[in-house]
Amino acid sequence: MLVTKKQFFDYPDLPPGKLTTLRSANVDNEKLARVAIKYNLHNYLRHKMTLFEGQVKEFKEAILEYPLHSVGLIDPPKTLADIVESLIGAVSIDSDCMNTTWQVVNFLLEPLTTPEKLERNPITKMYELCQKNGLKTEFVDKWDENGEFEVFVDEIFVGKGKSSGKKITAKNRAAHNAYYQVLRILSEKATIDNDQHCDGKQS
Repeated sequence: MLVTKKQFFDYPDLPPGKLTTLRSANVDNEKLARVAIKYNLHNYLRHKMTLFEGQVKEFKEAILEYPLHSVGLIDPPKTLADIVESLIGAVSIDSDCMNTTWQVVNFLLEPLTTPEKLERNPITKMYELCQKNGLKTEFVDKWDENGEFEVFVDEIFVGKGKSSGKKITAKNRAAHNAYYQVLRILSEKATIDNDQHCDGKQS
């Protein structure tokens, strides 16, 4: 609510859809999990879960590749986000003051993602790229079989993604990999077309 309020007044001309995407980037599980890691809040969680410790280590290594946000390519341990949500809830109840709570939230979530730094979801990027170039996109769901999604463009295999954690993460990874493969194919095609055009002119 606090982040939504800030964004609403900071970006009055931003359409509702973009505001929703922006809010999500600033308060979703990955963002909050990053906060927990940044301030070592997970060290104060009492538990006897070796699995959780492994997930934290894996997450800490994964975020090094994405300084701000992976846009769905990382599957963060939800427990990390829960710690931050609980902390913010405790501050809100204890202070009974939204201004005080906002000061804490603003500090924890710094830096907030701005519209200029907002990246599009890999699946959205993939569909937009193919639609722009008149290509048919198909995602083949094999997650129940092997944790994977495969992507075909005009019935040609262009990429796949895998995740043992979440189905949507596997699909995002597949779209991410396929997107750059399609860009490469389009670039090569443009080069060939250009060469043929130049040869035609010379002849």
